[in-house]
Amino acid sequence: MGLDYWRSMQLIILPQAFRNMLPVLLTQTIILFQDVSLVSLLNVTDFVGAAGKVAQRDSRLVEMYLFVAITYFVMCFGLSLGVKALQKRIAIVR
Repeated sequence: MGLDYWRSMQLIILPQAFRNMLPVLLTQTIILFQDVSLVSLLNVTDFVGAAGKVAQRDSRLVEMYLFVAITYFVMCFGLSLGVKALQKRIAIVR
């Protein structure tokens, strides 16, 4: 094709590689976000830990943990829909 190494990487190889890796990378990001709640088991303050401290201070355990659960659900569901839409958009129809 007459392209040097860098031009062929930029115009041919990297766009194909990026198209193939992006959905998997975003899915792994969602999984990592879901695993963040496990940090509370290590006694490190995160979103769940902060909510627990506020809940104990205000004596509203159910409301705070329900808020955390709804927040996690909305964020994970929204990100999953975004990944699914991106997969449809970049899919190659054969």
